[in-house]
Amino acid sequence: MLTAILVGVDLAHVFEVLRDMDWLPFLGALTIFLSGAFIRAYRWGSLVWALGVKVRWLRLVELHFVGAFFGMFLPTGVGGDAVKMYELSRHDHKASAAISSVLVDRFTGLFVLFAIALLALIGGHELVTQQVRLLIALVFAVSLVAVALVLQRTWIESWGRRLGLDRLLGRVRILRELYLSLHLYGSSALLRATGASLAWNLVLISSYYLLGQAVGLDLSLWYYLLFVPVISVLLLIPSVAGLGIREGATILLFQQVGVSEPRALALALAYDAIRLTEGLIGAGLYVLQGLVEARRQAR
Repeated sequence: MLTAILVGVDLAHVFEVLRDMDWLPFLGALTIFLSGAFIRAYRWGSLVWALGVKVRWLRLVELHFVGAFFGMFLPTGVGGDAVKMYELSRHDHKASAAISSVLVDRFTGLFVLFAIALLALIGGHELVTQQVRLLIALVFAVSLVAVALVLQRTWIESWGRRLGLDRLLGRVRILRELYLSLHLYGSSALLRATGASLAWNLVLISSYYLLGQAVGLDLSLWYYLLFVPVISVLLLIPSVAGLGIREGATILLFQQVGVSEPRALALALAYDAIRLTEGLIGAGLYVLQGLVEARRQAR
């Protein structure tokens, strides 16, 4: 998909936009995006600590960057989450808690992001097409049903018995432990995770807005409140690090509001650049972690 996009776009114009980019808002976007790692680690920690896993906040920050590195070449835009699950389970040998916390962490972020989009839609529904409005409403509705199912354990168990899932949970230990862990999060932990999700998603949207300013987009912040959630959910489509999906979605959405194809692609590539920076930090931390462990084993 990325190849098809690059072939069909005037790359000379794209490079011209990137060459003339305003570096001040770009560096601002890079700074706040990278600082968002501390917010996301706290959101994840709020869930992990509620399950009794003893891990330092800075260790979770480190794992976030490591996950970002592996997410650069693993399937879908969330492939690095599998590495985060593995590394955390190595720390405390609680695989179900690691899996559960990462899944709930990711879901909380998506739920809050679409809640923001829905609020923006109320005041700016005329800014986007009907398809975008329906997608925002549909994803939020599905997320709301998922929240209700998690909070109402009896509903899941009732449907599970009808579908025979209770027998599967009884046979497979990790699935049983994962299911039980989903109901161990207290309201305070979920509220902290939700608050952190709100802060992170505002950072994400602000980063996109600053990148838009950097590549010369004269658009209201309102458009980013509506478009960034749609781009985020499309990254669940199988791909490698979201490449092709992110660029195609960015072009499709921003073209609807008068942005030229080369400039929209420049926005997507600028975002890829700050994600690449995040991944390279993770690579350095992962190598450093390996060297420390090797030295410890040698001793």
